[in-house]
Amino acid sequence: MNRKKVVGIIIFSWIVCSLVVFLYFSGQNILWLSLGENFLRIFLLFIFLLVNTALGKKIFERLRFKNNSSLESLLFEFAIGLGIFTYIVIVLGIVGLLYRWVIDITLLGIFLFSYPEIKSIIYSGKNKLKNYFSLNRNFLNINTLLILILFIQIIISLTGASVLPESYDDLGEHLAISKEWINLHRLAPVPYINYAQWGGPFNIGILYGVGMLIKDVILSKLIHFAFGVLITISIYAFGKKYFSKRVGLFSAVIFYTIPVVVWNSTTAYIDLGVTFYLFLAFYAFINWSISQKRSWLIISGIISGLGLGSKYVAFLGLAILSLGVLIDGWVRKKEKFLPVIKNFLLFTILGILVGSFWYIRAYFMMGGQLPYGLQNLLYHLKGLWISGVFSSPAYAFDLNLSKKVFTLPWEMGMHPGRFHGPASIGIIFLAILPFFIFLRRVRKNLLMKFILYYSVIFYFFWAIFGSLKRYLIPTLPLFSLMVAYIIETISTSHKNLKIFLYSLVFFTFIFNIIYLAPEGLNKVYERLLVLSGMKSQEEYILKNEETYRVFKYVNENLPSDAKIFILSEPKNFYCNRKYATVFFKEGKPLSYSPLEQEEILAEFKQAGFTHFITNEYLLGLGYGRYLWNKFSEEFKNDHFKVVYERYPFTVYEIDYKVDISFQTFDKERVFTVDELEIIPQKAKGENRNFYLKQVRIIRRENQ
Repeated sequence: MNRKKVVGIIIFSWIVCSLVVFLYFSGQNILWLSLGENFLRIFLLFIFLLVNTALGKKIFERLRFKNNSSLESLLFEFAIGLGIFTYIVIVLGIVGLLYRWVIDITLLGIFLFSYPEIKSIIYSGKNKLKNYFSLNRNFLNINTLLILILFIQIIISLTGASVLPESYDDLGEHLAISKEWINLHRLAPVPYINYAQWGGPFNIGILYGVGMLIKDVILSKLIHFAFGVLITISIYAFGKKYFSKRVGLFSAVIFYTIPVVVWNSTTAYIDLGVTFYLFLAFYAFINWSISQKRSWLIISGIISGLGLGSKYVAFLGLAILSLGVLIDGWVRKKEKFLPVIKNFLLFTILGILVGSFWYIRAYFMMGGQLPYGLQNLLYHLKGLWISGVFSSPAYAFDLNLSKKVFTLPWEMGMHPGRFHGPASIGIIFLAILPFFIFLRRVRKNLLMKFILYYSVIFYFFWAIFGSLKRYLIPTLPLFSLMVAYIIETISTSHKNLKIFLYSLVFFTFIFNIIYLAPEGLNKVYERLLVLSGMKSQEEYILKNEETYRVFKYVNENLPSDAKIFILSEPKNFYCNRKYATVFFKEGKPLSYSPLEQEEILAEFKQAGFTHFITNEYLLGLGYGRYLWNKFSEEFKNDHFKVVYERYPFTVYEIDYKVDISFQTFDKERVFTVDELEIIPQKAKGENRNFYLKQVRIIRRENQ
């Protein structure tokens, strides 16, 4: 055994012993089971990534697609393999086989099918690491410092991804819909969970269902965390290939230290997933443009389609690259009309075909309508077309759109609190990107021009359609590459500024990690305790997510056949009883306006609701207030019995056994609520409203 191995073993043993001693004498209750589960989830995530990469590698080898860069190959192999796996899961969902044992068998089958490729990936990775550390390198340099900063930020993001979910879209949309599909074991329509988003594209969200089937919801969050790391590796690979290793490292660290990216990495949102697909589609497009290998254009089209099946914003990415095919052929290469049109159609049709499943599904399930989110997008496009783009109101500041477009970078960098959502973009883009105008070498770089073209178009539409910070994430890899290239250009052409510029950039990294840490360093420390097993998941979530407590009561105290109508709370993932947030009847949301309170109660009984939950805080803001105000206080006291109350939540048990009096033309008749269900059918035509509006309670005792 050589000297280096002995030293390495001694250092590793010292770290392990120190950790054990610290844990033993810390005075805390060490949750070894929890610590083991955290490591198990990370191991399962690694297996998930490895199996999908091997599947993509198998496909590439069968198609005889070769690439000189091993890192680049692994990234595209994973994207294609994950896309295939995603559609396998979709097929299982269509036929009603969303069971854990089916997913386990599927992954095992893929593992056996691609076992030679798995061995090849592991062997290749082992050799590269061995060769890297066997060389006599000077590790005290800028690159090492960049890697260290990146490693610290990844650990911070990992702590956030390793706790139970607490973010809005996690609990109200992506995880909630996936969980309902798992309960139903099929991709059934679930508009009662989240009416606004149920028909949207769900390529990323369905992977969260896989995570829950394999282990739990934290594994689902780790899948999204992995997308952030993979984007960072992709940025490094792209920057190294087309600029330099230093540019690749700088751009990767710039991207992954952006606070809004860090915050997203701790959630089960879908922004990092769609960004991964869009950036790799861009990457493959550039490879095609430079190498002229049509296989890269096909890969770009397929990955664009995977993004299209993940989020509406991928329509913009597909459109920009489609236009890029025309510009590259006619303007840059001066090609003939027909070959360029063939490439354009090949790319566009591939993207639409691969990404069309969710839209076709929604169209038929919604009775010939487009998903709500896509309808909203088309509505705004129509409004802009009719009124003229620059006369449209700005959504963020009530200014003319033209002014908003040019002032947004300053406002976003200096006043992030004015924009919806946590975290910020940071100030590095605002500080460095203006140098693009003054550096001739940067302006003349053809690749930089195309990066600018893509970024500007994306930014313009982002500014028009609602400038949420996280909606800009798909362009941040490109902005990061631009900033890194500008920094490297200045540092090489003005060496007297190199130390100052590098110091400024490193200060920005530290500033982002510490001062702009999303939700603060105290939250990071708290999550680190959970990751290390020194604090339980339940202890953490009870402190940080108010919905967990009320649904813990519901899950432990309400009967298993209870059915709950949740009026004013969208974050309902932790509810393990049947529930609905929208009342559907005959495939449409029930309109409450023509109904009296007794009619609404009858509809509730017919639908089988046994309990009712309100969030008083959101009621005060107007969420669900219309329906709640339809009930008089006397009616609420008669029919809604409080069984749990802790601000802002109240859980009611619905009492249907109250006598009701209907005063008709010439006599008074007494009905129970059971009989009330048939009243709308008896009282038809002109007299219907007369009958139903004469309702009054005459006796409150239960029968």
